[in-house]
Amino acid sequence: MNYQARTALAALVTLLLVSAAVATPTAAARYSEHQDPELTTSIGGSNVLVPGETTTLRIGIQNRGTAVTNAEGEVSELASAFRTAGVTPGAAMATTASFESGSAPVTLRSGEQSVGTISPEGQGTAPLELEVDENATPGTYRIPIVLDYQYVRAVSVDGDETFVTRRDATHRTHVTVRIDPAVRLGIESVSGENLHAKEDGRVVVTVRNDGTETATDAELLMKESDQLTPRTNGLSLGTLAPGETATAAFRVGVAETESTDTYAVPFRLRYEDGNGVVRESQARTGRVTVADAPTFDLSATTTDLYVDSTGAVTLSVTNTGDRPVTNARALLAPVEPFSPLSTSASLGTLAPGETATAKFKLEVADRAIAQDYPLEFTVAYEDAYRETVESDPLTVPVTVGPEMTVDTSGSPTVAAGSTETVTVTVTNTGAGTMTDAVARINANTPFETDDDTAYVGDLAPGESTRVTFTVSVDGAATPKAYSVDTTVKYDNSFGRTVVTDVEPTAVEVTEKRGGLLASILQFLGL
Repeated sequence: MNYQARTALAALVTLLLVSAAVATPTAAARYSEHQDPELTTSIGGSNVLVPGETTTLRIGIQNRGTAVTNAEGEVSELASAFRTAGVTPGAAMATTASFESGSAPVTLRSGEQSVGTISPEGQGTAPLELEVDENATPGTYRIPIVLDYQYVRAVSVDGDETFVTRRDATHRTHVTVRIDPAVRLGIESVSGENLHAKEDGRVVVTVRNDGTETATDAELLMKESDQLTPRTNGLSLGTLAPGETATAAFRVGVAETESTDTYAVPFRLRYEDGNGVVRESQARTGRVTVADAPTFDLSATTTDLYVDSTGAVTLSVTNTGDRPVTNARALLAPVEPFSPLSTSASLGTLAPGETATAKFKLEVADRAIAQDYPLEFTVAYEDAYRETVESDPLTVPVTVGPEMTVDTSGSPTVAAGSTETVTVTVTNTGAGTMTDAVARINANTPFETDDDTAYVGDLAPGESTRVTFTVSVDGAATPKAYSVDTTVKYDNSFGRTVVTDVEPTAVEVTEKRGGLLASILQFLGL
């Protein structure tokens, strides 16, 4: 704004302030401006661009133009006219900014931007998004800017009528940007090794310095994602000159995935630039394929699995996946009513389609009932780093049979006051074989015995055998039927000793034999 124009503006402001106190003759008020607003541009913040990267610049637009240069008539009417018309003397109104790339190696991502009204000595802003070419040559470049706006050329007030004359104007300007030598990370290749759900594998990446500056003390960083977690990171690449490549291998943990799929892997390069400043490149992304976890099919058979006994479950595990699993083991989770005597069994290495078996011994609680129960297993195996991985839990049903029982029968009789041999028939009414079985009676009053056990031997399901015991009866015993408790102790198929529940055996006590003859017969055992 020149001195003459500013003087005129100051005079108008002074006139506006004193007009209410000084009366003037009524006349048409007029205003005219003889110079456009003067718009200049600048960049807020850094003007440095990096090859291959997209940046948003904040373009500042300042109005340094003149205001009032000529006014006549009632100034208060002019001020009211300005307010009514919504205009400001010397302002750039309805301002828009358009950008051109010119000779700069950039691609513009922003179209025409609306800035609005820029008052004298005021400022507006417009964002400019641009992408720098990957092979941009370092240097200084101009970004042309076209500013379109309106300004008030003249205002005339005649009574109740106000006349505003606007002019359209275009102003061409520019901002200056600088493209410095820079390191730019490029991905040449990415591959995955042993990337399976829930396992550890490797991501091998070859990177290239696509920039124009040498990266010193370069380290390659892999960013964690939902699917891949780096176990090793910040791998040293040394010095990486423009155009040079380097390879790094990351150990990664793979999350549980539903199926085989391809996932993005982001990388960054941390390095020192030519000034010794530590910087990080923009992220560059590769893709790797993650396979699903191995799958297994399970089935089970049982041996001597009865209520209140010890039995076994033989588990068959088939690898239904498409790759071998190494050092596989079947793991049994404890669950009522079982108490596992073993919870882990080796399966070895299972090729696809191969089946292996494992046996687990189980104690079945006495409170169990005869029915099917679910057993939960997992299959553990080793990944490429010999870390143990477990499959999802798998459930198989097993059948628990009723408790092993015996039945005793016979009609032994013993005279009161005598000692006699009684014979009892023992029948295996259970579903399993009793090995090395021994029958035992519990002689309560009025019975006594020094011979309360009898060897039975092996007794198959449904098989019977006769055993004998010698008992004495109190001479004062009342003649009637008494009950003698009988149990059978045996070994099951796993060599564990089991005792059956008590089975009552009826023994009939008869009248006491009298006189000397009875005593002689008793002495003779007749």
